[in-house]
Amino acid sequence: MNRKEPKHQGISETRFGSMIFLLRMSGIPFKMNKISPTYAIYIVKMIICASTTYLGMFVDVYNDREDFGRSMTTVRMLITISNVMWIFHTAGK
Repeated sequence: MNRKEPKHQGISETRFGSMIFLLRMSGIPFKMNKISPTYAIYIVKMIICASTTYLGMFVDVYNDREDFGRSMTTVRMLITISNVMWIFHTAGK
C-alpha cells in the first residue's frame, strides 16, 4: 500500500488555518516561531502609541469628570483598547 506520512501540524493549524492566516495578515503574531525585524519595529511603535493613547484617555476622564456622558464615552473606548492590547500581548505566546 502507498501510505503518505501525515503532516505533523498541530490540531489548531489544521482546523483553524484560515483564521490563523487572517490573524497574521492583520498584524497579530499568532503561533509564529520567529518575528521579523519589521514586525518588531511595528510592535514597538504600536506599544508606544497605545500607551500614550491609554494615558491620554485617563487624563481626559480626569479632566472631564464633571461631564458624565463624555467620561463614559472615554471609558468605553478605554475598555475596548484594553481588550485589543490584551490580544496583542497574549497572541504571541
